[in-house]
Amino acid sequence: MGCNHEKVICLNPYELIRKYQCEACREVMMCECEQEFAIKYLPHQLDFAQELGTRNRLPVTIGFQKHVCNKCKGLPEMITPVAEGYGRTTKIVRYYWREIFFETTRRFGEWLNGRDNIDWLVAVSKYRDVHKEIEKKVIEEIKKLHQVAPKYTFQEESQQEIITKYRVEIINLDGCYVKQDSGRVKLFKDGALFSVEQYVTEHFKEQGYKVLFTESVPFHVLFGVLMWSLIQHHSDPKNRPVGFGDRNAFDKGVPGDIVWAILPEDFGTSEYAERRARKIAEHLNALPNDKDELLWTFDHWIEPSAPLRQYLWAHRQNDIQITRKIVEILPIKAIIKILNYLAGDYWHRFCGWPDLLVYNDHNFFFVEVKSSGDSLSEDQKNWIRGNSEHLQLPFKLIKVHKKKVIGLGQE
Repeated sequence: MGCNHEKVICLNPYELIRKYQCEACREVMMCECEQEFAIKYLPHQLDFAQELGTRNRLPVTIGFQKHVCNKCKGLPEMITPVAEGYGRTTKIVRYYWREIFFETTRRFGEWLNGRDNIDWLVAVSKYRDVHKEIEKKVIEEIKKLHQVAPKYTFQEESQQEIITKYRVEIINLDGCYVKQDSGRVKLFKDGALFSVEQYVTEHFKEQGYKVLFTESVPFHVLFGVLMWSLIQHHSDPKNRPVGFGDRNAFDKGVPGDIVWAILPEDFGTSEYAERRARKIAEHLNALPNDKDELLWTFDHWIEPSAPLRQYLWAHRQNDIQITRKIVEILPIKAIIKILNYLAGDYWHRFCGWPDLLVYNDHNFFFVEVKSSGDSLSEDQKNWIRGNSEHLQLPFKLIKVHKKKVIGLGQE
């Protein structure tokens, strides 16, 4: 008698065509409700599943089966929001990403039918404006539907909950805001215009501090330079070559060669950190505990770390210079904590780092800057959680409130 696959596990909820493994017979399958769409639009995704975390590729053994997914079983659907990023800042887009993709692709395919006999993926680039317009309409429809019949419950903590729970120190400043047609926020002080970050920088300089603009990328550089020899080491059995486009050529807007880096299949996941815990600890313990030696190591490893840094989009010279300054400023213990934190779950921890590093000869602290009415992003909330639970770096949130609003040419 055949298995009825009563209990299945979704191997990776972030795959567009989800694959499931039966706990009883261990066969890997897909749900029949997605068969027509999958065969028409994503046939290249039907042979293998990539397990979340380990990134192991498992062959799909029994194709499409009936009543496999939660929806077909009459169960609540999995809540799997994607991280914030370009084009996906709203909760609707982050939570309904699969629904948006499926419906946009269907409608675009219908629009394309009879117009152009090319693959729909190629057509997305050729008819980008049409695709964007269809996607926009789909998002608006899903937004309206969510208001009356929500499919997902947004489960994220509010800004105030984060501030209270993690005891975030807030510094309130007043500023004179300037109206601009561009929509960019500027503040007026001493006859000059400043961005919000520059305005806060001036505030700390007046108190005798120095300020370094940071955000996230310099910490990607730090990780790439000081961890490359571990991550790419030949002793890791999961290492394999990965090819990607030359980031420098991309920055220049010209065609580039393929860049190859050696990376483990589970790179950037908590599973990688667990699997390589002993090696990570050994590597971090072997890093120099003298600042001059650590700076020499950083300089010496810039070149061999280039492939990994390119993979991480941590390749620009300006970011390297900022990172070296971070190494100069921070205590070595803090640097080790940052490396260990990123190694623990890189893809969930690499975004949301603060805007500024404020320092003098005696102390330092990180600063996230928010203009009046602005709020923390989900990545920034995640960093605050991680800082409280793991990093424990000194941190302040600066709010610049509107004391007055003027137009250009007024004082």
